[in-house]
Amino acid sequence: MKESLEPYFGDMAQLIEMAFNDWRASSFSASMQHGKVRANVIWNQFLYHAKSRFDAHPAVRVEMMQNWEGLMVDGKYFIRMKKGGRGMLSSNYPTRSALEFNDAGVDLFDGVARLELIYGLDDLGTAIDRIIIAQRHKNKILWAIDIFNTGDADMQTVIPMPVQPRPTPPAASVIKTKRTKTAATKSGTNDGK
Repeated sequence: MKESLEPYFGDMAQLIEMAFNDWRASSFSASMQHGKVRANVIWNQFLYHAKSRFDAHPAVRVEMMQNWEGLMVDGKYFIRMKKGGRGMLSSNYPTRSALEFNDAGVDLFDGVARLELIYGLDDLGTAIDRIIIAQRHKNKILWAIDIFNTGDADMQTVIPMPVQPRPTPPAASVIKTKRTKTAATKSGTNDGK
């Protein structure tokens, strides 16, 4: 798998950087009210630049697969671009199709592997911090390849993704009010009248 995708790592990273730079140069980036706006513009610009970059390319093209638009590589790998959070997991509204896309056990595209090209931003959201290609299964990243530093061959290794420990529930710190006894009230409409 890595051998098929590696020739395009530099292109993919550059496309995300170009899309991010388009966002930064836009007149409305300074007035952004929600991070979803930035993510949507970067996604749009990524597809715009990818269509130009891979126009008439024999092995890579931008393709629509059911509800998703992304890169098809060698007819074997469908890659959608997403913004990742701190753990480099993309977030999706949990529709049935979104859940199926992230379930590695579901074959949506007749044997075509589904991958995510995920970018992460620095703490201020002013620069790209990381770009990976990953395969996800539900809420876990099964494996990831860091493609941000494509000039260093030693950086092109599979990154084992740590499992995030579940936080302890805050129930012990929740303040509970004392219940007072109230007079019993009748409920329903059959009150004997």
